[in-house]
Amino acid sequence: MRRRRLLVGLGTLAGSGTLAFSTSAFTSVSGERTVTVKTADDNNAFLALYEQGEGRRSYKDGDVVGFDIPSPDEDEYPEGAPTDPDGLGTDSVYRFGKDAAGDDKGLFRIENQGTQAVKVYSEASSTDEQPSITAFDVETGRRLTEGTPSDLLGVGDSLYCGLEIDTHGVGVRDEEYEATLTIVAEAPEE
Repeated sequence: MRRRRLLVGLGTLAGSGTLAFSTSAFTSVSGERTVTVKTADDNNAFLALYEQGEGRRSYKDGDVVGFDIPSPDEDEYPEGAPTDPDGLGTDSVYRFGKDAAGDDKGLFRIENQGTQAVKVYSEASSTDEQPSITAFDVETGRRLTEGTPSDLLGVGDSLYCGLEIDTHGVGVRDEEYEATLTIVAEAPEE
């Protein structure tokens, strides 16, 4: 009887020793978690966007900042000698660093309302035969692309921007072109 207890005891000890020295490796694992995300309008987001000026090249449409080039109010500016352009010329590059009224710096302003410093750049939806659009820093003139982002934008800091529009290879047409410009903010790797 004692012999059987001893054998069972040794078997148990050997099994627990194997568990103690096991690597516990696995090839895959899955875990389900709940993520809560809240969106906000452009003025209240981590990366806030504000329209600049009164000349209507930049405007607030609900909770989104938008742009009209030329603006519907273009015929009112410059004051005293207004012009009324129908659109942009082809095979050209235009830079709009102010609203049509010219009353504020920049066409739009980006403000870092997050919790860490970021670098900012723009990405545009581009298709053949559509204008190419890039944001630029109105103070330095630097095009804000993934390869040439802004200087580090600290928490609470702002960046005044304009739009560069390249119409090379774009034809003349009566209807407006619509493009999407995405402003990207990335925290530098530490």
